[in-house]
Amino acid sequence: MASYLNIDPETDKGQSYMDAGTVYFKDGSHVLRSHGVSFHNGEMYCVAPIVMGNEAGSFTTPRSGTVDFWAVGKNCCGISGADFSCGDSLSGMAHSGLRSLDERSRSMYLLGVQEWSATNGIPVKHPLFFEWVKDPVSYIDELQVNGSIDFVYGTAMSFFLSLVASALSHN
Repeated sequence: MASYLNIDPETDKGQSYMDAGTVYFKDGSHVLRSHGVSFHNGEMYCVAPIVMGNEAGSFTTPRSGTVDFWAVGKNCCGISGADFSCGDSLSGMAHSGLRSLDERSRSMYLLGVQEWSATNGIPVKHPLFFEWVKDPVSYIDELQVNGSIDFVYGTAMSFFLSLVASALSHN
């Protein structure tokens, strides 16, 4: 997946970034936490638009004519979705997104976005879903370190349990 720099959610369209994996948004971009929506299906699926400006008050259609960049998460917003706090959305330092690749969650996020679009009367043509993060490189490195630790721990436990089972079976 590709990395993109300086994406402006006000003017850029999701269709141009369908291969995006890591996106660094323009300074001033943020998650519009007060305009999030939640969709409930066992878990609470939370979506909120990634915008440029629009700190408070009413939300207007961006110059691109579509709202295509979305911060997402599970169980991290209020019942209405308006208290969106997924990922690093509470940090003013965050301006980046890692593409959400969970196909099962994607369909739920899409339902939330469709609800948002219908409620606000603003088009969403090619929605892209991101986990909002301060530093994507550090986040990925942390995931890799944690995965390696889990692998070593699992391998050691399997060896130990195999050793115990072997000793018990020979007695």
